[in-house]
Amino acid sequence: MTRTLNFLEDRFETGEEDTVTVYVRGPLTADTTLESIQRAGSDPPRTFVTGPDGTAQSQSIVTVIEAYAESDPEFRELVARNDRDGDGIPDRNLDRIYDALLTSPVRETALSYVTENARSGRVVYAVEADADDTAVTEDARTVATRLPYATTATGDIVVFQAVADLIFASALSSLAVALAGTALALAFVFRMLFGRATLGLSVLVPIITTVALVAATMRAVGIALNAFTATVLALTIGLGVDYGVHFVHRFADERRNGASVDDALTTTVTGTGGALAGSMVTTVFGIGVLVLATFSAIGQFGVLAALSVLYAFLTSLLVLPSVLVLRARYAGSVPASDTLARSAKAEPADPNA
Repeated sequence: MTRTLNFLEDRFETGEEDTVTVYVRGPLTADTTLESIQRAGSDPPRTFVTGPDGTAQSQSIVTVIEAYAESDPEFRELVARNDRDGDGIPDRNLDRIYDALLTSPVRETALSYVTENARSGRVVYAVEADADDTAVTEDARTVATRLPYATTATGDIVVFQAVADLIFASALSSLAVALAGTALALAFVFRMLFGRATLGLSVLVPIITTVALVAATMRAVGIALNAFTATVLALTIGLGVDYGVHFVHRFADERRNGASVDDALTTTVTGTGGALAGSMVTTVFGIGVLVLATFSAIGQFGVLAALSVLYAFLTSLLVLPSVLVLRARYAGSVPASDTLARSAKAEPADPNA
């Protein structure tokens, strides 16, 4: 992942945040080159800024030619001689046009849009400042495909979106590996301690729920997925395991001592739940102070980390008991009619259920 991020930063130049750049690899001396560049923006996507004529607002070697032709009569005549259809864009002898530009006062401006050997160039398009980055990236790539050359859409927006996509993919794969490893570890530990691997697997349900709640919160409040916030998703697994393991271990101990499912849950929630509540409060406030950081990314990390602790605690107390009851019923040790309480005179339940 780090190697890919470095490649994106080193390979592609970025511009203003309200523009995207399409790099074109030529050669750009074919008769239709300049008209192809112009036509690419003739039907602009919705995220592109349009000019009075309805075409995309852009800066390219074409705009340099048009601007210089207006101020220099000799160059204007050269353009007219090589403009067969009279649209103001030369469509033959482009090498002569480029040579004239590169020996003129606008040489540096021209070189910012086309290389000296005319082997490559770039077109800069203005985009709506409030447009969604994903939509801008898709539209930039769509426009790039309209050019009859090898092209690459780039710019701040496109590069940042590529980084966000990379982080998201990396976060998903990391979560999958972490969950798989956690499942194996929990199944092994609870199999060794209580003879029931499914007790350990029960802990995964509140963990997955907590991860989903954290991701939903990020979406709801508009927190972007980046290197800091993606870390919280992995952190959530560790926090969820901590609360869940304490809860299930106490529940299993109560069951092993002969308590019914409902009695074991009551004791676990009121006993271990109270201890976990104290731990949750101190951890939330301890991590939550990061919201005061001047660096916004660290502040977002603190908010999400604190929320992940809170969610892990709540799912352990609200979701995990239901999972344990369903597990006991599936194992056949608790009748389906037993919902809230069991008589104190009932026979002791299977401690391994």
